[in-house]
Amino acid sequence: MILRSENSSFYSFPFGTNGDTPMPADYDADGKADAAVFRPSNSTWYISKSTGGTTFQQFGTSGDVPVAADYDGDNKADIAIYRRSLGQWWIQRSTSGLIALQFGTSEDKTVAADYTGDGKADVAFWRPSTREWFVLRSENTTFYAAPFGAANDIPAPGDYDGDGKADFAVFRPNETNWYLQNSTSGFTARQFGLTTDLPTPNAFVR
Repeated sequence: MILRSENSSFYSFPFGTNGDTPMPADYDADGKADAAVFRPSNSTWYISKSTGGTTFQQFGTSGDVPVAADYDGDNKADIAIYRRSLGQWWIQRSTSGLIALQFGTSEDKTVAADYTGDGKADVAFWRPSTREWFVLRSENTTFYAAPFGAANDIPAPGDYDGDGKADFAVFRPNETNWYLQNSTSGFTARQFGLTTDLPTPNAFVR
């Protein structure tokens, strides 16, 4: 079900099957999100492009989790997986080709986003046991880490201050509080939601 931003009307269409993981993103660089799913049973991506046509591609293996994002800065989402058992990222960049990176462990939660503001998603994860964020910079593959959050927080990264850089953020269900470490405007906290709610930006954290 899709609610149009331009007039608040909605439409729906069938796409995918039971057990698929939804991975909507702009795979064809037309400024519109495309319907897409990752099917764990056969490690295949199915993408219905808004410019027309449906493509499918096998990428990954049993146990992998999908982490699509624009890792090469061409405005197209790239097919990518995180191999949790080995702490490996496999990224099929639409312009720059295949890349594989070792970054993370089996306990980590993937939080890929553009934290440095260069127009490319950075490989990143949040470690629940230490509440630390680890970011591998796309521009030079150096990394930095910083603590932010508490036990049982739900990571919800996003660009909350509009400076083009993703910010560390968590939702704390027991308090219904959002805690944001904005890259430009600094720390903020806000109460919003119920204890049973899930933050929307967390939908693609694996």
